[in-house]
Amino acid sequence: MSLSVLIVDDEPLARSRVKGLLAREGDVREVLEAEDGEAAVRVLRETRPDIVFLDVQMPGRDGFGVIEAIGPEQMPATVFVTAFDQHALRAFDVHAVDYLLKPFDDERFTQAFAHAREQRSLKAVARAASALRGVLDDVVRDDPTARHAGTGAGQSGGTRYTDRVMVKHEGRSYVVKLADIRVIESDGNYVHLHDAKSKHIIRETLSALESRLDPTKFVRIHRRLIVNIEAVKELQPWFGGDQVMLLNDGTKLRVSRTFREQVARALEGKT
Repeated sequence: MSLSVLIVDDEPLARSRVKGLLAREGDVREVLEAEDGEAAVRVLRETRPDIVFLDVQMPGRDGFGVIEAIGPEQMPATVFVTAFDQHALRAFDVHAVDYLLKPFDDERFTQAFAHAREQRSLKAVARAASALRGVLDDVVRDDPTARHAGTGAGQSGGTRYTDRVMVKHEGRSYVVKLADIRVIESDGNYVHLHDAKSKHIIRETLSALESRLDPTKFVRIHRRLIVNIEAVKELQPWFGGDQVMLLNDGTKLRVSRTFREQVARALEGKT
């Protein structure tokens, strides 16, 4: 069976890369291109391609906006393409929607394309539509160009922030409420979430998670540490201009000089 494939990306080089990889696939008869979300909606309505490689971040109508305009049930087999949206990646993982994280290699592209082929089977159509709906439900919008994925959100000053995260462990997924987390610790591309009794690990950088946290509830005290403000008992002076933060449970953490003013403002806001 020959396939028609649509590439949606505002970067010409990115479209060219995918087009070149598709040229290696013997069952691709037609490759269509769209340089933005509006063009993608027009092409999808007019041509109904079999598969779409859909960029997540685009000026104007982004990838999620394209799905909203077309409707999950009417979308072809969809592979999301993204450069840095780690928040959305969690939603994709949870709902088993395939994605390509830029820069991706040839092998990963081949895997994603094979998955898209499978989505076209009659048995998989309803499942794929349900997955797309799930991704849309999990994406929290606070402006047309910024998308945050998660299972819930709080609100502060008109901006919506994540109030829980999805954690995977031994084949299962579960929700952790951020209000229960006392300390968030960076470990490379992973983050450790410490609550009163245990530690949870998610694949995300500390900076990426920090961008989704309510600054009235969490404050960064070190390049590797973020603390729940409600867990703070007091600040104590330390050598070299640093400080020691004492938590309600007796834990002591060093506050870097770089973040002293930020910490002071956050704690003043608490009171």
